[in-house]
Amino acid sequence: MVDRERRKKLAYHLRHLSIGLISNDEFEDYITDDVSFGWLPEQYYRSKEAKFDDGIIQPILELSWCLYSDLEEQKLKSKNKLSEEQLKEIAKYILFLNSEIEYQWPYFDAINPTIRFSFSEHISNLLSFGKYYKNKMDEKERELVEMKKSGDFDYWPFINKEQYEEQLKHHPFLVERKPNA
Repeated sequence: MVDRERRKKLAYHLRHLSIGLISNDEFEDYITDDVSFGWLPEQYYRSKEAKFDDGIIQPILELSWCLYSDLEEQKLKSKNKLSEEQLKEIAKYILFLNSEIEYQWPYFDAINPTIRFSFSEHISNLLSFGKYYKNKMDEKERELVEMKKSGDFDYWPFINKEQYEEQLKHHPFLVERKPNA
């Protein structure tokens, strides 16, 4: 399922966040209003909507949340500015969000597992001197290896290079326009 309206809103807000036009707090406000049904990006996975949503929404929300610290309001400028490599990746995500392409990758939870640990998991981790956490990270690594077998990961969220290159040809912002004669 492709949710064109919410994809475009997510792309718009992600672009403004990534180039420092809005702060992280403004981004979260816009996302909760326009995209995530009132959920913060890092909590959206708990919503009932996430289970039946356009498959690209949750991974992009989670990756977006990893771009900034939510301990203080900040814009991604100056010392917080994203690298050129990060901006290129985000441009690829935005290109995908502006497409009609169905998301084909299996879901992979890229968030550090300790963030989602329950109280009992934190206790287990302490009692095992960190072995519980190490086992969770090993499990995540195996899941990532399996996920990467689903397509050409260099072009994620596109499934392969061909899909990416085809979208580049049809994206209105990337097409050369001829001046009026």
